Amino acid sequence: MYNNQFFRFALFCFLIFVSSLSCLSQFVPKSNPKNLFFNEIKPYSFRVSFSKLKDATSYLVLVSEKSRPLATPQQNVGYMRGDLFYDAKVAYVGSDTSFIPSAIRTNHVYHYLVFAFNGQDGTEKYQLSNPAYNFISTSDLNIGNYYEEVNSSSTNFAYQLHNLISTHKVISYYDYKTTILDKVEIKDTFKGLRYVECVYTGDKKVFAGSFDWTKLGFSREHTFPHSWMPTYPANSPERPEYSDLHNLYPTNLDKANTVRNNYPFGEINGKVLYQFKEGRLGEMNGVIVYEPANSQKGNVARSIFYMLTAYNSIDNQWVLPLKQSEEILKKWHFQDLPDDYEKTRQEYIYDIQGNRNPFIDSVDFVCKIDFYKMIKSKKCIASISEIEVNDLFTVQIDYEKNNFFVLSDQDIQLELISLNGTTIENIPLNTRLPLFNSGIYFLRGNIKNQYYLKKIVF
Repeated sequence: MYNNQFFRFALFCFLIFVSSLSCLSQFVPKSNPKNLFFNEIKPYSFRVSFSKLKDATSYLVLVSEKSRPLATPQQNVGYMRGDLFYDAKVAYVGSDTSFIPSAIRTNHVYHYLVFAFNGQDGTEKYQLSNPAYNFISTSDLNIGNYYEEVNSSSTNFAYQLHNLISTHKVISYYDYKTTILDKVEIKDTFKGLRYVECVYTGDKKVFAGSFDWTKLGFSREHTFPHSWMPTYPANSPERPEYSDLHNLYPTNLDKANTVRNNYPFGEINGKVLYQFKEGRLGEMNGVIVYEPANSQKGNVARSIFYMLTAYNSIDNQWVLPLKQSEEILKKWHFQDLPDDYEKTRQEYIYDIQGNRNPFIDSVDFVCKIDFYKMIKSKKCIASISEIEVNDLFTVQIDYEKNNFFVLSDQDIQLELISLNGTTIENIPLNTRLPLFNSGIYFLRGNIKNQYYLKKIVF
């Protein structure tokens, strides 16, 4: 008897609750949340939270990276994560008052608006007045004093970097999805769907629900190939170099990862053997190379430089294979400097793996190491800011007439040098000269044995 009474009472309460929700769904909430704030703040992530309302069942959150969104939702229209508005997109829809946005980047500003609403499936009633608003700026690289014990002028500079970055926490290759893929790589798109992008080709795979490697035909690419590693095979048992996150990126398995295989990277100037979107396999001076999307070229170079530095040791000597052009990699490094995506990965990996890629934090480090021998480069290029040299000499380039000249009123000796520090030609002042082959060069000026440097691009 007692159990039956309790059941009837519980059923009565449930029906009252459902009835109240049904009734509530017909009305516009009286107000919007008044407090919107951020916590758990990191360069690559943060949590958005706002106050809960008693007369609202759900919340719609818009985000813009430009300014406070001007867009407002339409009554009786439902939205999903990723849907685009006039000047914003949907960051979240649901009943919770706290969420973590996806694909946050360093050095960005995010503006959020929160609208309370009731109803669903075309009966949405939004409160349009005074939505909660706030914005947050993510930080740039947080290097701190990480390199305070490293002297880039030292003859054992590469060894010092090795000691700094070689010891780190090992994250399993098979945990790539639950770590960096979910936290950094996956982005929102329309109708609640998400996508992941192949870094080599730009191919975007859209999916619903949880990411699945097999169903989407994606893999984790070893930028520095597994077969190049002196410890090969390094996956049974799994060694740190096999699963190092600084070396792993998402790629299309059949159309990028398998095609690249373990070919060196290069710039195709001969026959193209295979192409899928922005990734190509072909010949460079008669040698088969893989050329990835321009946006990944610098990332490729810095991953390879990192792996050589992190794992080179007396027992296992890691040096750049002769088939891989160091000059190409250094050229790509300067052409495609670290962007906010790469910096975001850097900060996330540092948090969970415990070490940094030095060539992201200081782009000049690559000029101080001979990666074929892993020793200090004898052709070291010491960089200074262009502001310092502008008072000494200026460069004027006329691309239409295919010439350039260097102007200076001081007694200065100038050399045109390559990324590796090789002198290409002495440059006379105030004389027009034909442009050299396209690429990145340095003008090195010498005044009384004091050297100044300026990067130029032809």
